[in-house]
Amino acid sequence: MTFKIRKICIKLHLYLGLLSGIVVFIVCVTGCLYVFKDEIINLSQQWKTVEVQNTPTLLPSEVLAIANKEASGINPSAITYGRPSDAVFVDYYNFEKGMTTVYINQYTGQVIKTIIKQKGEFDFFGFMLNGHRHLWLPQDIGKPIVGISVLIFAIILITGLIIWWPKRWNKKVVKRNFTLKRKNILWGLHSVLGSYSFIILLLLALTGLIWSFDWFSKSVYKLSGGGELKPYTLPLSDTTQIKEIKAENSTLDKLYLELLNEIPNAADYYFALPSANDGVIRVSIAYIKGAYYKTDNLFFDQYTLKPLHGTGPYAGKYADASSADKLRRMNYDIHSGRIWGIWGKIIMFLVSAIGASLPITGYIIWYKKHLRAKK
Repeated sequence: MTFKIRKICIKLHLYLGLLSGIVVFIVCVTGCLYVFKDEIINLSQQWKTVEVQNTPTLLPSEVLAIANKEASGINPSAITYGRPSDAVFVDYYNFEKGMTTVYINQYTGQVIKTIIKQKGEFDFFGFMLNGHRHLWLPQDIGKPIVGISVLIFAIILITGLIIWWPKRWNKKVVKRNFTLKRKNILWGLHSVLGSYSFIILLLLALTGLIWSFDWFSKSVYKLSGGGELKPYTLPLSDTTQIKEIKAENSTLDKLYLELLNEIPNAADYYFALPSANDGVIRVSIAYIKGAYYKTDNLFFDQYTLKPLHGTGPYAGKYADASSADKLRRMNYDIHSGRIWGIWGKIIMFLVSAIGASLPITGYIIWYKKHLRAKK
């Protein structure tokens, strides 16, 4: 590596770091606090777990009949069956008012709890997510700022690696570059921790950029062998088949039983209910609890239950998806660490914390050098 390239990298690392440091700090801290959302919620809401009984679970039409009495007058949006020990729940979404969720014991029909979230009501994890995605600014303003800052951060990481990489490797250099020392702790916190977390931080930046820029998303999809990235679209039901459906012969009940018979051991069965005459029943069947990539996203005519086809990498069965589509489905789970289970989340938590510290330690190092130069 020539001295000139190294000098350019030092300048880029410094000035780009000063430019994007605050945004990178916010994105890393909010991501760090969001990682264990599911675990914290499950720990504080243990009433979601029910005693498993050796009796058939209630059918969707029976669950909806119970939940509709609780929600009184609101049309249901979705119904979710989980593992045998998970309470079934029905969501009622109203754009103007907010969300109502009714949790029911699927063996006894007992209403366990009804949660009402008013629109605009404070939610800690929602607040963290908004900060992570667009800095609590309007989306059309905050999202580009986050995207550009994350792109800059990726460049900072690469220039940092070039600066850190020694001309020659030996035992002394290895010990210096990979060991924290009290004598020069500030440099160690920035350079040593940065080197340990480099690969994961770069992975976080690149997976995050998938949501920030269409050009980046389409380019990654094309490079992974997917060709042109199609938008996610839903099919439509055949409205010429509209007819009265008796509760005991409910198409939803029939669909639920068919899918349960076909895929008996899934982690979650999510049924998004149609809100219009031409809407479809959208079913998401997750195979791994807490992860989203290994999921079948299926569509059915609400009148005939005829299987329909949507478009985009997320539509259809996971097993039938192309390699590019599977990689795109994995993007969120890689970004959040879910794909590696609880250990993946722990790694992402620690690496995000290190990522948040890098702009701080980098600024202090620069400020001290700046003061020394003045003196």
